[in-house]
Amino acid sequence: MRSRLENILVIFRSMYEAGRWPIGIYPPWLRVELTVAVPVAFAVTIPVESLVGRLEPQTLGLTLLVESGFLVGSRWFWRAGLRHNTDASA
Repeated sequence: MRSRLENILVIFRSMYEAGRWPIGIYPPWLRVELTVAVPVAFAVTIPVESLVGRLEPQTLGLTLLVESGFLVGSRWFWRAGLRHNTDASA
């Protein structure tokens, strides 16, 4: 059991390390993975580009669209969970 947890920690540590660098240095396929599958690039690159003034209007628009989608999706998921909750505690 311990070795499986260590393997997972190695994977997460690698993803964290990948987020330390600008997304532009990675090949396109890895950019997609680091932005969509593991949103570390999204969480790091967008704020930094905004602070240094290099955030393009298209990227900002896409960011707002993705953020809105996540907000609507998470609200739907929360409400669905509340509807299906069978817990009897108050």
